[in-house]
Amino acid sequence: MRSPLLLTSAAGVAAAVAASLLAWTPASAVEVYNPVCPPATAVQGIAIPATSALDLYDKNAGLSISAGALPDGVTLTGDATKRVPYQFEGTPTTAGSSTFTVKATFEDAPPKTIDCTMVVAASPAVSRVQGVDRYDQAVQLSKRSFTHAETVYLASGEKFPDALSAGSVAGVHGAPLLLTKVKSITTGTTNEIIRLAPSNVLIVGGPASIDDVIMRALSAALPDSVSVTRIWGADRFEVSRNLIADPDFGVPTSNWVYLASGGNFPDALAASPAAVAQNGPVLLVNGTETRPTAAETALLDGMGVTNVQIVGGTASVSQALQTALETPFVVTRASGADRFEAAVAINQQFTAADTVYLASGLVFPDALSAAPVAGEGADPIYLVQQNCVPAPVLQEIVRLKATKVVVLGGTATLGTAVDKLTAC
Repeated sequence: MRSPLLLTSAAGVAAAVAASLLAWTPASAVEVYNPVCPPATAVQGIAIPATSALDLYDKNAGLSISAGALPDGVTLTGDATKRVPYQFEGTPTTAGSSTFTVKATFEDAPPKTIDCTMVVAASPAVSRVQGVDRYDQAVQLSKRSFTHAETVYLASGEKFPDALSAGSVAGVHGAPLLLTKVKSITTGTTNEIIRLAPSNVLIVGGPASIDDVIMRALSAALPDSVSVTRIWGADRFEVSRNLIADPDFGVPTSNWVYLASGGNFPDALAASPAAVAQNGPVLLVNGTETRPTAAETALLDGMGVTNVQIVGGTASVSQALQTALETPFVVTRASGADRFEAAVAINQQFTAADTVYLASGLVFPDALSAAPVAGEGADPIYLVQQNCVPAPVLQEIVRLKATKVVVLGGTATLGTAVDKLTAC
C-alpha cells in the first residue's frame, strides 16, 4: 500500500501537469482578435467583395490605416461607437500596388497591426463579337479564330441541342462550329466554309433540323474532294451519343465526360470549354432519368470514362441519376443557385485565363458557336444578364487575371452596360 505522502505528491504532480496543459494553448486559439488584410488582388473598375477587417467581431475594437494608404476607391468603413463592424469595400479606380498597415485597438489588450499589399490590375480590354444575325455571328467567330479547318461542324441555329452537342466535340478537334437554317444556308456561311478549305463538313442533326437540301447545296459549292456527311439520331440524346462515339468526328475515347440536361441550354453551353480543357465531350441526357439508359452506359464504358462531371443542380440532372452513376464512376457536380452561379461553379477548374467570354444566360443563338473557340483557347464562358454582369462573374475575372473580355452578340442580346462590366 502506498503512503499518503506519495499519493498526495502524485496528485500534486498530476494537478500541476493538468494546469500546465490548460495554460498552454496554440497561439492561433489565443490571438482570435486580429486585423486582416483586404483581398491581395483586385481589378480596376470591379468592386472588391466586402471583407471584414477583423478576424472575429469585437464590438469595442477600433480599426484604422496607421501607415500607407489603401488603393484609390477602396475604403475601410465601420464605427465602434455605433457597433458597426469594420470592413473593406469599394471599387479600385487606379491600377497599381499599394502597401499599408491595418491597426486594431482594443479596450483590454494591446493594439495589433498587420502589413498589407494590394495589387490592382488594369481593367481588362473589352471587345464584342456580333453579326447581323445568329448565322453571321457564327461566321464572325470563325473568322476571328480560324485560318483553316480540317473539319467544319454545321448545326441548326434554330434549335440549340445539336449545336450544344457539337460545341465541345468541335473544340476537341480544334474545329469551328457554324450554324444554318433548316432548309437554306446563308451565302456568308457557305463562303466561310469555302475560306476554311476543309476536307470534311459534318452536319450534326437529322433532316428535321437540317434538310438534305443543305447537303446538296454544300456538295455543289465545295470541291469534289470535300466530304459532306451527317451524324444524327432519333432525338437530341441519340444525336449526342452518336456524335461522341463517332471514330472520326467524335470523342470516342476520354477519361472525362460532362453530363448536362438536353432540356435547356445554359449549363451545357458554359460546360463546353471546361470539357474541352479535359479533352472530353458534353453528353446531353434527359435530366429526369433516375438511371443511365443502356445506350448511355454502353457509351461511357466504350469511351473508357472514369470521371463524370454533372453540370447543373438536381432540377437539371436528378440526384437519383447521380447516385446511379457513382458506381463505377467518380462523379462530381457543379451547380449554383441559378444558371449564372452554376457557370461560375463549372469554371472553377480554370486557374488562369487570358480571355473570358460573356454570353447571354437568357437566349442561346449568339453564344452557340463560341464553345469551340473558347475551348480551343482554354478560356471559360460565363453567363450574364442582358444589362449587367453578376458579381460572382466579375470576381471570376479578378481570380483568373483575365486581360481580355469578349462579349458575345449584339446589343439587343447584351446591352452596352455589359461592355462596361456593370455589376448586377
